[in-house]
Amino acid sequence: MEIDYKKIETKEQLLELIQQLSEGEPANWENVSTQAFLEALGAWLGSAENLYKNLDLDTDANKPSWQLFADALQAALIYE
Repeated sequence: MEIDYKKIETKEQLLELIQQLSEGEPANWENVSTQAFLEALGAWLGSAENLYKNLDLDTDANKPSWQLFADALQAALIYE
């Protein structure tokens, strides 16, 4: 599973993404337990600013947004 960097600009788009993630195959996820997921979520959010900069993406990791939330959820499934 890879992070889908398509633009998420509305709550409805985020809800659609969450639905898609919930239908995904857990065997493809790195973090299947709640504890592992939360640890990865925190670690990813801590490094998100560098990731966005390195990939030349215009999302500001220091400003809450639907995009940041979407990226963080996706990353928490696979972030080691």
